[in-house]
Amino acid sequence: MKPSKIFYSQDSIKEKFDNGHTIYSTLSVCKKHPFVINKIPRIRVCQKNGKMYTLDNRRLWVFKKLEADGYITDIPVKTVSNDRLTPEKFTTKNGGESVEIRQPFVDSDDDTDNDDMF
Repeated sequence: MKPSKIFYSQDSIKEKFDNGHTIYSTLSVCKKHPFVINKIPRIRVCQKNGKMYTLDNRRLWVFKKLEADGYITDIPVKTVSNDRLTPEKFTTKNGGESVEIRQPFVDSDDDTDNDDMF
């Protein structure tokens, strides 16, 4: 599925994944080493109001940037039931068109080349 056809379910995301890597460093590593893109777990998507929304907004942010910059065209997704998209998880105020990053970008780990990112 094209990342550009998937919508954010939340209005904001943290800049860091649970493993401590930022969305920016993940994007940078994927651009330097495209094989890493295939190591990123599939995003979960579900249909709501005729649109496909993700439950994995930070990964979608990375995939959308990679698509916009010409590194990918499609990604594998896992379709899940839309009951997984609970009201507290569905916070988008603009139909999922964009997402705000809650913490400002800090050029801290942007040059990370670790294979243990995921």
